[in-house]
Amino acid sequence: RRHIAANYRQQFGQAPTPAQLEELISRYVREEIFVREAQALHLDKNDEIVRRRMVQKYEFLQSDLAVPQIPGAEVLQTWFDQHKARYLTPERVAFTQIYFSIASQGQEAAKIRASKVLARLRNTQVSRAPELGDAFPGPADAGDLAPADAARLFGRSELSERLFTLPAGQWAGPYRSGYGWHLVYVSRHFAPSLPPLSDIHERVMADYLDEQRRVLNERSFDALRAKYRVVNDGEAVDVGERR
Repeated sequence: RRHIAANYRQQFGQAPTPAQLEELISRYVREEIFVREAQALHLDKNDEIVRRRMVQKYEFLQSDLAVPQIPGAEVLQTWFDQHKARYLTPERVAFTQIYFSIASQGQEAAKIRASKVLARLRNTQVSRAPELGDAFPGPADAGDLAPADAARLFGRSELSERLFTLPAGQWAGPYRSGYGWHLVYVSRHFAPSLPPLSDIHERVMADYLDEQRRVLNERSFDALRAKYRVVNDGEAVDVGERR
């Protein structure tokens, strides 16, 4: 009764009333009876859901026991040096665009307009001219756009895929997006870069501890596995071609 009342207090921030406590106890008794009757009928055997839940609970127990030590500065730096690839910032691009809407004149007319403007721009030194097109619902200029940002801005489209392959210093297009057609002038490409450890110390520390926790869990399982002898009895079963 004290345990049930304590659980209620922890969940709701106050003690249950006598009537509420009696209801909780009645519910507990009902559940306990069902559990014992189910166990008597062996309903917990050969049940995939029960099996999976038991595995999860045991894994949680093992995870709680696997507590890695906080590494020193040299250890963390060495680990960071060995895993630099995962901390590289993505490539980025700076560009300006001219947008041509398909809402008023349709797909083909918008593309033709874009192609004509592109021909004019290639004979000039102009590197920015959003006024030659239509009002874009997003920014006309971007100074530091990563591939994921481009996909969010333009959708998974020809424009978002081609943007990072275009040469800098010239107009290109027209390229299709979820909005319409675009001419693009890339002013600069930024290569992937590695931030110093001091800038991402907390993230690296969390990743290090997660990896060490996995290592400790695997060692714990290896010790458990050594206690068992697995017998593979019978012929191999042909499960058929995978599709």
